[in-house]
Amino acid sequence: GRIFSMVDGRERGDSIQSLNGEFSTEETHIGLVAASLDLDQTREIAELYNDSGDWNTTSERWLDERRAERVTIEGSRRSFNAIKPRLQEAGGGLPPLRYLPDILDQCRNQRDQHQVIYCYLVAEDAVFQYVLHEYLVQGDDRGASNLDFSDSQIIGMLEEFQHIGGEPLDWAESTKDRWASNFRGVLRSIGVIDSRQGTTGEVPNIGDVPLEVAAYWSWHEDGDEWLTDPLGWRYLFQPEPFWEPQTQRLTKSTRWTSHQAHGRRWYEPIDNFYAALAGQTE
Repeated sequence: GRIFSMVDGRERGDSIQSLNGEFSTEETHIGLVAASLDLDQTREIAELYNDSGDWNTTSERWLDERRAERVTIEGSRRSFNAIKPRLQEAGGGLPPLRYLPDILDQCRNQRDQHQVIYCYLVAEDAVFQYVLHEYLVQGDDRGASNLDFSDSQIIGMLEEFQHIGGEPLDWAESTKDRWASNFRGVLRSIGVIDSRQGTTGEVPNIGDVPLEVAAYWSWHEDGDEWLTDPLGWRYLFQPEPFWEPQTQRLTKSTRWTSHQAHGRRWYEPIDNFYAALAGQTE
């Protein structure tokens, strides 16, 4: 159920609960081992898709270009097969692929770009979502600060994982090691872990573009009530004390409208939100 927080008279949702036992064996995969959060590859595959309009042609062209660059075909195929389903999460709450390259261009830096493509990864990867939820349940109101992202913690979570039918993840030890290392790499690229060697987390700064992408995603998932428990912001390790200041930033954006009702402020995106975020006018 939802916990009622009297601080500001609104319900505090607790949509972040453990996902252990929620996924079928068809939903789990080791895509993160094949491709971590790779900005260049993700962008290139999106551009190829926008250019060709179908995934088969995109795949052929991707492999041809890799051959030309003398990259091994097996590795190229693996990374394509890992990144493609993430990009297929486009539409719905996440930027349609036709807008994604321009939205990435509107970002101020690479961290912000990583924060945008991170949303697709979270939406698609069941095991990533599971581990992320385990951490967010631990972190509660502190967000990422003081969370321990060491191998032993991450691998421990992978070992506790059960599918709907109780089956564990049938992964080799080396796969779990690599997965844990790539999970940490993702958190580094979005600003949750500060240093190359570090394993402790901190609340990341969120750029304007990913802030709005994650807000739109939350609104798309939860409708008008989205601000009681902004899923996208929580996935970016923003704890509850940060929601109010982040909401103030939306007030300054031309892509959001707000109104006062029932003693609180409601925010909703304008029509053609993603076209506007991409700097395009329909």
